Amino acid sequence: MPSVALGVLAWSLLARAPQGMAPLALILLVQERTGSIAAAGLASGAWGLGIAVGQPLWARPAGRGRADLVVTVMAVTQALVLAVVATAPWTTTGVAVALAGAAGLSAAPVTSVARTLWPQLAPRPLATDRLFTLDATAQEVIWIAGPAVVGVLVAVSGPTTALLITALAGGMGGVLFGLAVRPLWQPRARPRSAGPGVVRLLLLPYLGLWALALGLGLSEVAVPAAAIVDGQRDAAGWLLAVWSLGSLVGGLTTARWPSSGDPARRIPWFLLGITLGGALTALTWTVGLGWLGLVLFLSGLGLAPAMAATYGVVARTAPEHRRTEAFAVGTTFILVGLAVGSALGGALAAISPTWAFAVGTCACLVATLLWLTRNAVGQRTRSTRPSSQTGSSDS
Repeated sequence: MPSVALGVLAWSLLARAPQGMAPLALILLVQERTGSIAAAGLASGAWGLGIAVGQPLWARPAGRGRADLVVTVMAVTQALVLAVVATAPWTTTGVAVALAGAAGLSAAPVTSVARTLWPQLAPRPLATDRLFTLDATAQEVIWIAGPAVVGVLVAVSGPTTALLITALAGGMGGVLFGLAVRPLWQPRARPRSAGPGVVRLLLLPYLGLWALALGLGLSEVAVPAAAIVDGQRDAAGWLLAVWSLGSLVGGLTTARWPSSGDPARRIPWFLLGITLGGALTALTWTVGLGWLGLVLFLSGLGLAPAMAATYGVVARTAPEHRRTEAFAVGTTFILVGLAVGSALGGALAAISPTWAFAVGTCACLVATLLWLTRNAVGQRTRSTRPSSQTGSSDS
C-alpha cells in the first residue's frame, strides 16, 4: 500500500473527527443550555440535514478545481461555527437548531475528496479495493471512538470543552488534509458534452445505499429500545459498539485478503448476510441481550465490506470529472436514509423493538434486491452490446 495513500487516509480521519464527535457533543450542550432533550434532538437533526445538503454543494467545485482550497476553507469555517455554538450565550431552541444546521452545512467534503484519490494513488484494482475497505473501516473507528472521546471530555470538563476540541480537531485536520492533497489533486475539466448526471448513472446503487441506511437507522433505534424494554438501559452503548466492532473486523479482514473482480458482484452477498442478521435480531432480542450482541456482531461483519464495494462501484461508474460529486451524493442518500430510518424506528419501537428490527430487515432485503437488479441489468447490457464495443469499459 503506498505510504502517500496511508498518509492521506490518516489526515482525512482527523479531518472527519467531527462526524463522530459533534453529534453527541451538540446533543449534550443543547440539552444543558435549553433543558430540553427535544431541542437537542432537533439540533442533531439539523446537523445531519446540513451535511446532507452541503456535501454535494461543496464537492462539485472541489472536483473541478482546487480541492485543497475548498476543503481548507470549509473545514476552518465549520470549526469557527462550532466554536460559536460552544461559546455564544444562546439559550433558545431556535438559535441552537440554526447554528447546528450551519455547522453541518459547512462540513468540508473530505470523504468525497479522499475517495476520489484512491484509484489514483493505488491504480491496481486489488490495491484500490483495499484502500476503499480501509476507508470504510476507518469510518467505523470514527463512529466508535468519537462518542467515547466526547464522553470522557464531558465527564472531565463539560460539553462546551468537548465541542471546542471537536472544532479544533476538525479544523486542524482539514488544513493538514488540504496540504496533503494539494500536490496530488488532478482536477478534471468538464467536457463539452457533460453526459447524464450522477444520479441517473448511479440510481440503483444510490437507492441501494438509501435502503441499507434506512435499515441501519431502524436498527440503531431498535437496539436501545430492546435494552430499555429488557430493563438494562446502559447495555445500549455496548450493544451498538459490538455491532460496529463486527463491521471493523469485517473491514480489516477483507482489507487483508481483498477479492478480485467486479465489486458489484460481491455486494449482494454482503447484504444478504446483513439481512439474515437483521432477521435474527428480531427473534433473539427477547431471548437475551447477550444473544442480541452476538447476532449484531455477526451481522456487522458484512457492513464495512459492503460499503467499500459500493464505493468501488461509484469510482468505476462516475466520470472522472464528476467522481467527487458522485461520492458526495452517495453520502446524501445515506444520511437521508439514516434520518428516515431513525424517525420510523422511533415510532415502531414504541410498539415493540421487534417491529423496528423486522422493518429494518425488510429494508436491507430491498437493498439486496436493488443490487441484484443492477447487476442483472449490467449483465444484459454486456450481452446485447455490439461486438465492436465489447472492448470498452463497463460501468
